[in-house]
Amino acid sequence: MKFIAPLLLLFSSFDNKTIAQNIPFEKIEYASFDVNSYRTKLKDKPFIGLYSVISKDGSIKINNDDDYHNTHTYHTYNLTASELKKLDSVFDAHKHLKSYLQKTKLESNSFYAGSYDFFLVTYQNGTKDSLCIIAPFMSTEFSNIRDMLDDIYYSKKGIKRKPFSIPENFKKSIILNYFKSKYLPRIQNPPSFRLED
Repeated sequence: MKFIAPLLLLFSSFDNKTIAQNIPFEKIEYASFDVNSYRTKLKDKPFIGLYSVISKDGSIKINNDDDYHNTHTYHTYNLTASELKKLDSVFDAHKHLKSYLQKTKLESNSFYAGSYDFFLVTYQNGTKDSLCIIAPFMSTEFSNIRDMLDDIYYSKKGIKRKPFSIPENFKKSIILNYFKSKYLPRIQNPPSFRLED
């Protein structure tokens, strides 16, 4: 019985290597970030709560600066072959990420209290594509991928790793994309309503 787990891990590793040979992306960088929100004291600068790098072999490095719980953790997770295939179905050099932006306005009388998502993908052919987006604006296909990644980032336990910093060029990409993305709503809590007696 104790030999089964290492064997399954070995087969999974072989499976991922086979899939990685056909994966179109070199790496996917992701950030969950805030600008001028109630969660950060930074003014006009992004606060990156979570940063990750997904490699074509399915390994993910995660830098999670959790301000709410006052923790900062670093860990690694290995995608399964099926998770890697799901990423492959969305991150395709022939389809721009902006095509997954289904709408650019919230419903009337709606407020957005979440964080912004930023994706920067580098493809095997050297081209790059990026997108700033929020969950309500995503296509169903893209939203499913984001939910899968969120489950990995926040729910599943990875292997602890040494601290690593967020690349400066990635931070610059966030700023540039944020200011270009005029459709992103301001982050705010909904106003509190007082019920009449």
